[in-house]
Amino acid sequence: MSTELDNLQNAEGNKKKEEVIKSENTSHDLQDDTSIEELNSEKRIENPDYEETVVPQEDYDSLDLEQLIEKAKKIQNNYPVFLIGEAINNIKESFNQKFDYNESQRKQKYLDEGGEEISYKPDLSLKTQFNSVYHDYKARLTAHYQEQEQKEQNNLKNRLQIIEELKKLYTTPIESIGSFFKEFRDIKERWHNAGKIPKSKASDVFKTYFHHLENTHEFIKLNKELEELDYAHNLEQRQAIISRAKELLTEPSIQKALNELQYLHKLWKEQAEPVAEKYREPTWQEFKDVTQQIHARKSELFEKIKEEQELNLKKKQKIIDELEKISSSANPNHSFWQNNIKKIEKLREEFFSIGRVQKEYSGETWTRFKELLHEINTQKNTYYKELKKVQQDNLRKKNELLKIAKDNQDSENWDAALNLYKKIQNDWKNIGHVPRKYSDKLWNEFREYCNNFFDRYKQKNNKINEEWQENLSKKQAILAKLPSIFELDQNEALQKINDYCVQWNSIGKIPRENMNINKEFNQTINKLTSQLNIDKNLIDEMQLNIKVENYIQSKDDKKLDDDLRRMKKQIQDLEHEIVQLENNLSFFSNAKQDNPLLQNSLNNIEAKKVKLEELKQTYSKLINLDLTQTNGNNAPDADNKPEEDITE
Repeated sequence: MSTELDNLQNAEGNKKKEEVIKSENTSHDLQDDTSIEELNSEKRIENPDYEETVVPQEDYDSLDLEQLIEKAKKIQNNYPVFLIGEAINNIKESFNQKFDYNESQRKQKYLDEGGEEISYKPDLSLKTQFNSVYHDYKARLTAHYQEQEQKEQNNLKNRLQIIEELKKLYTTPIESIGSFFKEFRDIKERWHNAGKIPKSKASDVFKTYFHHLENTHEFIKLNKELEELDYAHNLEQRQAIISRAKELLTEPSIQKALNELQYLHKLWKEQAEPVAEKYREPTWQEFKDVTQQIHARKSELFEKIKEEQELNLKKKQKIIDELEKISSSANPNHSFWQNNIKKIEKLREEFFSIGRVQKEYSGETWTRFKELLHEINTQKNTYYKELKKVQQDNLRKKNELLKIAKDNQDSENWDAALNLYKKIQNDWKNIGHVPRKYSDKLWNEFREYCNNFFDRYKQKNNKINEEWQENLSKKQAILAKLPSIFELDQNEALQKINDYCVQWNSIGKIPRENMNINKEFNQTINKLTSQLNIDKNLIDEMQLNIKVENYIQSKDDKKLDDDLRRMKKQIQDLEHEIVQLENNLSFFSNAKQDNPLLQNSLNNIEAKKVKLEELKQTYSKLINLDLTQTNGNNAPDADNKPEEDITE
């Protein structure tokens, strides 16, 4: 504002100088290069209805990439290319920031989903579109400058010609006052519209013009009639300029009003001087007052913008504080990042939508915002990079389990395979996550191989259960026949018992929940031998022979070994029990021999010793059994109960 008023004061002339030399018009003296630049401006307004072409300021940070491209196109199509540089460059800055951020997010998502960095391909489609629009702007701007350079050269020739005409005007005798003023006003009008000239020539050319313009006014002063006509015309120009300036007080666009006001100041200098002494100061003061009122509106606008920008700064600082908290969080895990990724994106979008802040804080605020996003992204990338290593190791481990599951799905070694599959299933659960793109496929294959085995295992068990149920039915049938033996004599009964024992032991396994039927069978046999007075040793020998014959017929070394191990364990347990019971007799050292508790303990010890001796004899005979024999010559004496095998 001060520069424009100073220029007006320079244009109007120094008041003290006017007081000293009132008869001279010094208002056209050029004071500095700034005045030359203003006078050499391209901004021309030919009538009071002129509207300066202004690119409106916008918050480009709130637009997405597609919107920024469309905005750049629209500005190029609707405004002169030499006026859109700031807007286009602001759009470019916003576009590059958003593109770089979006591309970094897209790349990180690709890596998080298991992609390899070396195979990542950026999406440059929008970048290519924007570059095309920007290159078009640069090409048009270059063409404009080339065209302007040629225009300036042409304008220079035109202005030099006008100066020669002006010089000729006051150095040639006047034919008539009317023709003189007509030509004089035509020269000033043509000079006003002559356009910009090369900056290197502007100072000399304009000084020369105003020198001859001053000489012309000096010439006019010599002719009173010419002077009065010139004053009258210039006064009309001043009044028209003041009238238009007052209209600008109600112009909605402050920027437009300021642009046109600058033009009116220029017009005042070129076409509204000099005027009669009595109008000179009043008209100038009136114009200056209107100028100050318009600039007051500018101050109001700037104050409002300042308040908005201060509020924007507070909002952006609050977002920065939130990002600071996220960045400084200790030991962030997967859950932390999943919960905060959307929050960070929301804060980023909110930051871009807020608008501009004061220029002195803009760079600092934007830099800190970018630094925090970079820090957070680095932390997140580092975490997921390490997580990716862990997941790759998990992938290796699960692939190993997958191979085991695949290789053993057809195994016939049921017990070992069952334990193996239980183990690898538990190991699978404890391994942890693998890269997402492998997870479902890996799990589906692993589950398929496990199901294949367990389906076969279930089918096998179903078949075995059917066999065991059939065996149970056979044993139940035998058990139902035993009571009929009570009606036979001793020899026939012994033969029947032998037959039933052979059948019973040949039947095979039964369901575990029905194992008591073996005990019931043994109890019934014992009851028969007792009531029929059959020697129990004969029964034991008979059952042992049956057992030996079963071993020989089946040639089942594994079953024999299992029975021997179990029998050895029973012997060891009995020996330990007997020792413990004998040690406990010390509690009865003072008791009488007929003490019931003492007698019970002695009887228990004796029974266990008998049982122990039977087991030892049976074990001794079975340990030397040769399963290659096909008859009973090698059969041991039947001096052991068959309960352990019967109840197997």
